[in-house]
Amino acid sequence: MNLNSIRENNKKLTLWYKQPAVKWQQALPLGNGHMGAMVHGGINTERIELTENTCYSWEASGRNNQEGAAQAVPEIRKALFKHDYKTAGELCEKITGRRLNYGTNLPFGNLLIDFENCSDGISGYSRELQLNDALSVVNYKAGEVQYSRELFVSHPRKLAVMRLSSSIPGKLSFTASIDGAGNPFSIHAEGSDLVLDGNAFEYIHSDGKTGVAIHGRLRVVAEEGISTVVENSISVSGAGSALILLAIGTDFAEKDIRNACKDRIDAASEIAYETLKDEHIKDHRSLFGRVVLEFEGECGLWEDTPADQRLDRVKKGGEDPALMALMFQYGRYLLMSSSREDSALPAHLQGIWNDNVACSMGWTCDMHLDINTEMNYWPSKVTNLSECNVPLFKWIEERLVPSGQRTAQVTYGLEGWTAHVVSNAWGYTAPGWAASWGINVTGGLWVATHLWEHYLYTGDREFLCNRLYPVYREAVKFFLKYLEKDPGSGYYLSGPSMSPENSFVHDWNNPVECSNSMGTVCDTVMIRELFTSFISTCQLLGINDELLGETKEKLGKLPPFKIGARGQLQEWFYDYDEPDAHHRHTSHLLSVYPCWQISPETAPELAQAAKVSIRRRTTPAWRWEDTGWARVLLILYSARLLEAENTYRHILAFQRGLTNDNLLSFCPPGAGAETDVYEMDGTTGLCSGIAEALLQSHNNLINILPALPEKWGTGYVKGLRARGGYTVGIVWRDNELESIELEARKDTVCTIKYKDRKVDIPVVKGERYLLDRSLKVIPG
Repeated sequence: MNLNSIRENNKKLTLWYKQPAVKWQQALPLGNGHMGAMVHGGINTERIELTENTCYSWEASGRNNQEGAAQAVPEIRKALFKHDYKTAGELCEKITGRRLNYGTNLPFGNLLIDFENCSDGISGYSRELQLNDALSVVNYKAGEVQYSRELFVSHPRKLAVMRLSSSIPGKLSFTASIDGAGNPFSIHAEGSDLVLDGNAFEYIHSDGKTGVAIHGRLRVVAEEGISTVVENSISVSGAGSALILLAIGTDFAEKDIRNACKDRIDAASEIAYETLKDEHIKDHRSLFGRVVLEFEGECGLWEDTPADQRLDRVKKGGEDPALMALMFQYGRYLLMSSSREDSALPAHLQGIWNDNVACSMGWTCDMHLDINTEMNYWPSKVTNLSECNVPLFKWIEERLVPSGQRTAQVTYGLEGWTAHVVSNAWGYTAPGWAASWGINVTGGLWVATHLWEHYLYTGDREFLCNRLYPVYREAVKFFLKYLEKDPGSGYYLSGPSMSPENSFVHDWNNPVECSNSMGTVCDTVMIRELFTSFISTCQLLGINDELLGETKEKLGKLPPFKIGARGQLQEWFYDYDEPDAHHRHTSHLLSVYPCWQISPETAPELAQAAKVSIRRRTTPAWRWEDTGWARVLLILYSARLLEAENTYRHILAFQRGLTNDNLLSFCPPGAGAETDVYEMDGTTGLCSGIAEALLQSHNNLINILPALPEKWGTGYVKGLRARGGYTVGIVWRDNELESIELEARKDTVCTIKYKDRKVDIPVVKGERYLLDRSLKVIPG
């Protein structure tokens, strides 16, 4: 790619604005998997809100499970089988988890830069986020002086690097400072550095006395001019340019965080800025640059219109397919920024950022297991970011499973492991602390499906044997014994459990909302997925596991999907109605996505029932409980159900109603929120939904452009991954396939499908194949 092509591609992958941000929802995100920064781009004051992925209030506890809970479970089941939901609900309070000092992720603090003599005669202002380079850039002119700022958060160096410059020497003067936001903290000088020490303490989710120790170090290196430490700030006057280095961290993963931060800044200060920048960009592009997506034709207005104006145009009824392509890449960018191979923890509800809203109310900023964590990581497979899974897998193995073994033992009296709705950095696995939402026993199974998906995409047998098999085997041990035979039907049902976070009415003559039951469909979907994957794992590895016989038996006796009286896919074992037919959660439809248990090709009647369920939830549209992640699920379901125009319609609805000026998604007031709350999963989920419309893969079959909307009529994508170990590129024109590029990781026969055509293609590991529109291999 030549220099002009690189510049043009950078434009297409840039969010830019003509004014500074005045609130968090307009600031632009940077991150390196350890620290995050929300850049406001102010003229008089630059405000950069800092976050860190281990900045948690909490304490580890072995007392999260209620003692004696296991004795209550049989009594709950008896009541549930008798449909005595009132008694069962009362008994369920005996098995809920104990919140104790559960904690939450907190904002780390702020970097503030106050400028002198920069408020008069401002012209030519622009601020931008270059996704291709993970670089924030601010430019403006004050009088005759051009001021520029560049900021990136380096993954190789694990610190933030900022360069400020003026076009006329001696015209750059500012004061830089750091603080700990709402955390208790102190600032002191060490030589020419500012040093921050404090603790992640808060009183909403813990006792205000438990949390990690936080540490930060700020250094400013000015060219020319004078730099001095004045009280709690660093003052620079009369400079032409300056370099700011900032390192932050906690004692969660690095016990000697003070020296670690100092060492990082000392090392970086010996290296030229351009070298640090080039190193950062090379590292970032090694992942980000793997996938390219463009929708041509109605290309949008990226060349001459700021991102907020483009979004506003869409919200007023316009359409901008190129903005969809930009938001696709934004989702990949956010996941990369939040979760790298060496991250100490996986991405939480808000990735690596924190809007100080989710952590300051009844919600927590943590790892929710009933949709949010799963959705955050869905793009990692199909959009070629497999390395981003590493901290998630490590957290599951090292924290969730051991904690889940204690929950299985204390709460249920069983071997194996399980986890429920919410979890934190310590791997909390007990039921949530209210029976109405907390007893979702398959939350851990859901997040563990990422391990199986990793194998399906990579074919890594070592991973399958050493990482997945032990986790899945322990889960199988639990669920084999957790299942209970229904006296009436003979099917094995899970329970007590619930369909997150929904409720039902058993008797409309006495309409009481009920949450817990036996055999919720989402449980059955997840247990079927577990058992099927475990059996396949044992077959692939040649293991004659002693659990196989019982697993196969109970797999065959799990309840089938049922179609209810209204033609809908049932959400519960019985055909119950919801008191809120427009509830945001649609967990029974996990059978459509992310699982492949219902599809138009293999189960057309059930697929139609799933469509009816979606229509019931979303009709009338104004009653649908819309959130970022809930709307994204509609995108993903529509793509899997091969409804191209519905996929596009839901993407438009997401942009028009659930997207901030900085293109980050949010959850509107409701469901415990009194104001808009940022959630990363909306944007990462959107990314997955767009990919799903372009490429689907199951059972060694690759379906090309299965849900291509008409408005994406001409375009191309390259670098997507397909299950089976394939890398795929697609070119299409006027809504028809032009060509496919395919590369395999193993010698095999691959089945390619496009519309009603299907071909089998023998492929050799590492070879690239080009197919024409008729799916014939082009020689050479």
